[in-house]
Amino acid sequence: MLQKATPVLFALALTCANAWGQSPCVNGMAGGYPCQNVDLVSFMGTEEVGGGNNMNDIWGWTDPADSTEYVLLGRSNGTAFIDISDPINPVLVANLPTQTSSSLWRDIKVYDNHAFIVAEAGEHGMQVVDLTQLGSITNPPQSIQADAVYSGWGNAHNIVINESTGRAYGVGTNTFSGGLHIVDISDPLNPVLLGEFSADGYTHDAQVVSYIGPDEGFSGKEIAFCCNENTITIADVTDPTDATLISATGYANSGYTHQGWLTEDHHYFISNDETDELNQGINTTSFIWDVSDLSAPVLAGTFVSTSSAIDHNMYVRDTLVYQSNYRAGLRILSTAEIDNGTLEEVAFFDVDPASDAAQFSGTWSNYPYFASGVIAVTHMDEGLFLLQLSGQLSAYGCTDPLACNYNPDAEEDNGSCLDFNECGECEGAELLCIGCTDAEACNYSEVATIDDGSCFEIEAPEAQTAIQTADPVTFNAAPGTYWFETESAPNPIFIGASYTLPFAPSDVSIWAANSNGEFDLSGGKSAPDFANGQYHPNSNYWMVFDVYQTSLLSSVDVYALNGGNQTIEILNAAGELIQSTEQELVPGLNQFSLNAELPAGDGYQIRSGDQEPLLWRDDNGAEVNFPYDIGTIASIVTTTIAGENALNYYYFYYNWKMSSIDPCQSPRTEFTVTVEEVNGLDEQAASGSRQLVRMVDMTGRTVDQARNQIVFLLYSDGTAEKRFIHGWR
Repeated sequence: MLQKATPVLFALALTCANAWGQSPCVNGMAGGYPCQNVDLVSFMGTEEVGGGNNMNDIWGWTDPADSTEYVLLGRSNGTAFIDISDPINPVLVANLPTQTSSSLWRDIKVYDNHAFIVAEAGEHGMQVVDLTQLGSITNPPQSIQADAVYSGWGNAHNIVINESTGRAYGVGTNTFSGGLHIVDISDPLNPVLLGEFSADGYTHDAQVVSYIGPDEGFSGKEIAFCCNENTITIADVTDPTDATLISATGYANSGYTHQGWLTEDHHYFISNDETDELNQGINTTSFIWDVSDLSAPVLAGTFVSTSSAIDHNMYVRDTLVYQSNYRAGLRILSTAEIDNGTLEEVAFFDVDPASDAAQFSGTWSNYPYFASGVIAVTHMDEGLFLLQLSGQLSAYGCTDPLACNYNPDAEEDNGSCLDFNECGECEGAELLCIGCTDAEACNYSEVATIDDGSCFEIEAPEAQTAIQTADPVTFNAAPGTYWFETESAPNPIFIGASYTLPFAPSDVSIWAANSNGEFDLSGGKSAPDFANGQYHPNSNYWMVFDVYQTSLLSSVDVYALNGGNQTIEILNAAGELIQSTEQELVPGLNQFSLNAELPAGDGYQIRSGDQEPLLWRDDNGAEVNFPYDIGTIASIVTTTIAGENALNYYYFYYNWKMSSIDPCQSPRTEFTVTVEEVNGLDEQAASGSRQLVRMVDMTGRTVDQARNQIVFLLYSDGTAEKRFIHGWR
């Protein structure tokens, strides 16, 4: 049935970055291959996997001793055993030659750390290989031999294993009319014939399970779901000496019922037909069988692809169907709407992009069950592709929050975590530290080796001169101007757009420097929408914000249902707690003082450390509108809720108060005051003598010591001065 196609040559452009997703799927391409939500990790050509005219079936095994993952790849001339513990650099560890002659068809399954391998080659039988030997091979690749050979059949099209019962099923063998040839493999090196099922003739492929589906009459029994050329055939093989037909169901315009796989709840069986696309000119069609009644399966619907390629092997993991569809490559369907008789294509990787013609070339099979999330895919003519899901589809990734490639959405760690290199990128990446290389610039980077054109400086203010007569002089400059008593004074005496000098008896100067700082900013929602929301337990979800320059988060407003002690915590992007502040709340509005110094960085989180007292949260009827910018120094970007609700709620923290800390400053410019003679000037200056009475913060509370914050200095003459205090005072 299959004809070898002329090989298609591809230019595989891969980078050398040592991070998973070596060629991520970007703008519909990964390493030169069309894709959607699937990244290319690596590729091994035909010679790299051991040679042979054709690649065919594939399976996987994980060594329980050290969790090393291996691809078991069928070739026309044997079987390759490939270590993918570093999936970017897979290694051919061992090669098992075919038992007799070469064959286009070879099939592999695993039970109890042993591989069971069959082929269409005459007198081949079933090779059994102890896989635990792979870890001790020190000089790969090594040629190995089968540890045992079962000769109860000669040729076989496929091998099926029910791991829960330790049984193997030869299908399409030269025995029992090509039906199920049932073997006990509980002792892997000594397979023993148990029985057969041939009541419906030849079986091309099958899945055998210990049944957990909705048909209670067969609960716990061993059930075979067979693709028998023109029917979906279901058999009870619990007693292999008396296997019985449950049902055999055909469908209109069947070509060749080829292969299928159950959903994990055993409610549906998804099958394909290998010749309907070729002979009927239809697009790739998947058949959805409702098998809740094993005696009467119902065709609940079909999924028709946009591709015209022939479908081949498919497998189900969780809610996704992984289909190897020859020239259309790996196609991934979601079963989210299968109860409505529909599937949806959510991802693909086209290993044969030349065309989707209905021809027998391209990908033969795939293995999607590695704990790492690597998907192994064969290309009949080209070799082995190692892929991985990308974006929202993948539940696998680095779960270490301290790693460079930490994935907060990952549910299972796939061993891909990487440290940072000196450029702040992931380890293994080429040391190309990009940034500002001008030492005089505001944003100079000490580690940058390549200038990215981002260097900037702050322009100094223009000099000003004023004459003091009977009134003190006020100079006006840009917002965020730093005012210094001298050209070299380490700390400013004031930060703001204007400064009034004390009344002086003689000429005096003040030095000003522009900055890119912003002060006394307000951001976030100003107040709750009490018509849309609720007082809510506080520690389940929270808010995420980015800081663009080193800043002081002075305070936030919270609205409490009751009084009581409350803790607000701030975390960095790695999930590390960097500040925890407690305050006693009263019912209603509270200004919660934080005075948190935050370096520039993305992914900060602000959360409550306590469930009570309940705080007010706006819900999605309150016109929540992320992001909430706080000047240009910060932005509240999202919440920690996953999925579509991330931007529908606003958690607890209103009317944020923020200011810059140590922003970039320009050179200082001297502003001069010339004092004219005014009658009584000396007396006015003397009368201006004053003493500091009290220092208060922005909330009006007395401050004994101030550190990196804005305060008001209250003097004995009734005047006040606002200052930004650096360090301790």
